[in-house]
Amino acid sequence: MKKIFSGCLSVVFLLLFGCKKEQAPDSKISPDQVTTREYQYNTATKKFSPDAAIHIGISSPAGVQLIYHYLQRRELPDSLIYIYYDSLDQGSNVSFELPASLFAKTDMSAATGIRMMIKHPDNSFYESLVKITAFTPPLPQTEGFPASLLPDAGNKIHISGNVRSENGIKQVDILDDATGAFTVVHSITDLNQATTYAVAYDYTYRPGAGNLKVIVTDAFDLKAEVLIHIPVLPYDIYQDVNMGAQGTATVTIANNFFIAATGQTMGSCQLAEQEAVMDFLFYGTSNGPTLYSPSNTANVAANFRCNGTGWTITNSSALKATRFRVLVPGSTATDRIYEQFEANNIPDLDEKGFFDGVSLPSSSTARYAAPPATPAANLFNTVDAYLIWARIPGTDGSSRNCLLRVKDITAASTAGLSTIKFDIYVAK
Repeated sequence: MKKIFSGCLSVVFLLLFGCKKEQAPDSKISPDQVTTREYQYNTATKKFSPDAAIHIGISSPAGVQLIYHYLQRRELPDSLIYIYYDSLDQGSNVSFELPASLFAKTDMSAATGIRMMIKHPDNSFYESLVKITAFTPPLPQTEGFPASLLPDAGNKIHISGNVRSENGIKQVDILDDATGAFTVVHSITDLNQATTYAVAYDYTYRPGAGNLKVIVTDAFDLKAEVLIHIPVLPYDIYQDVNMGAQGTATVTIANNFFIAATGQTMGSCQLAEQEAVMDFLFYGTSNGPTLYSPSNTANVAANFRCNGTGWTITNSSALKATRFRVLVPGSTATDRIYEQFEANNIPDLDEKGFFDGVSLPSSSTARYAAPPATPAANLFNTVDAYLIWARIPGTDGSSRNCLLRVKDITAASTAGLSTIKFDIYVAK
């Protein structure tokens, strides 16, 4: 009986100890030493700081075979993002980096760290952590820029507005699309990382430009932009047009009539060949310098002399019956026109638009009468009645509206030597 009991104990002992799972040898090797630092990740620029990449150094007495890197994010399971292989056979001392590009397509807004599982050649592991703090900087802002702007009489567009950035402003760029694609026409730098800046820039209009763009760039290279539309004007602007009067028997004037289609002036020697083209003339009378309709020149034509020879009208039926109206302030309509003109707000030159409420031009002349003379529908000055509506008939029955802004005039003692300077807006 004792032998049977002893044999049973032997079987139990074998079962208990003979089937025991094999254990890894109890290593006396020290833990791995991991050298790194805490990093901040900018979710806007997708860059790390204080270094551009995560630098990691490992000293492992057991050696390094593989390193698994798991991204840790709040309320999300860890995700494997990278496996390091010791392809350089660095052995126990390993150094490498994780570039920012590795995380470019990953939502890092809730990132807290990278868990590293270091696998040794003996299949043992060591775990370490690289701490990460996600940072989402506020975007820069633009404020107060108008949706559209028009060039002024000097072909300038005054751009004004404010830009802001809590991160510090690095640069403000002004662009236009005159060549098709937006190109920089002016840059404002040396802003010393200011958090606010008032933009005030006079942009010179470039033909073909339909839009302006203001771009603010902050210290993190984050950008904000605003688009300013430049409406296509339904008129052409000719500035500082200078005209002389009819001249004298010994003085021939080269710029005493105006052609609206081209903004060009010509003189007495071209009158005969341009009778059907000219839109108005400038003539000095004893009462004052005067703008003349071509069809009203029958009595003064001979006084326009080319090298002493007076102009003889060859085809009076071809002469245009241009009509003028001096816009005299004092009515609601004309006061509005002056206000819009001074604000460079001239959307069109239409009778039912910009000129709405004003009677059509009806005078064949517009004469200068200096203050204190009272301005009238055919009497202008350069002080308070300096806008003139000219209406030029076309051969097809249509009419072309023009707006003159008289800037300077000289009533010479010899009337034929008088001069005038004006800006003119000509409907297309």
